[in-house]
Amino acid sequence: MFEQVTVIAFDLDDTLWPCMPTIHRAEETLYQWLAEHYPRVTERYSPTQMVEYRREFSSREQRYTVDMTAMRCDFLQHLGDIHDYDGEQLSTNGFEVFFEARQQVEFYADVLPCLQRLKQKFRLGSISNGNASVEHVGLAHLIEHSVSASDVMAAKPDSLIYEHLAERFDASPEEIVYVGDHPAYDVAGALAAGYHAVWINRDSIKWPDHLPEPEHQVTDLHQLETLLDE
Repeated sequence: MFEQVTVIAFDLDDTLWPCMPTIHRAEETLYQWLAEHYPRVTERYSPTQMVEYRREFSSREQRYTVDMTAMRCDFLQHLGDIHDYDGEQLSTNGFEVFFEARQQVEFYADVLPCLQRLKQKFRLGSISNGNASVEHVGLAHLIEHSVSASDVMAAKPDSLIYEHLAERFDASPEEIVYVGDHPAYDVAGALAAGYHAVWINRDSIKWPDHLPEPEHQVTDLHQLETLLDE
């Protein structure tokens, strides 16, 4: 089944760690920093209003769908500008605060031991639409190549981002297994790019009716190891 496979690549958020708790903590850290250093911003927007405004702002330009860092930096500069602060300075310092907090992830219990074992047999990579950093979360010693949407200005399920990772490894698509939680972005996208795909369904959600059933499904990386051994 996987005889040709030499590379295992992973999605990051909600595959190797829970995404939204991480984002919520980072948003809260940023808000508290803004309250201390740029109080006119937080006097106008509550934390909930800030998130709603950011979501509205992110819909203004198509490029924000593939470059989350640019979106957040531009949003922070916008907040500074409209509240009579130095928007560029607010953006630079504020994004640094957010980014550092965004990298404080809590891995699922199976992740580190399983990646360490898989590393002994396969080359490991990652593809993400977000701005989590393999280096900053502490996976640089395990993940050989990582690609984010902003690197190629294309987001999953666009085949371009999958093709880019294959080029980084100098591997053909059939030599790569991609593991992710999102049915369309991670599974359908990987299959369309010629990869093998494994759906990791940690929360026992229902597979979408409009997509073909996945050939391979696991609930954690222990099951992935078993699947690959078979």
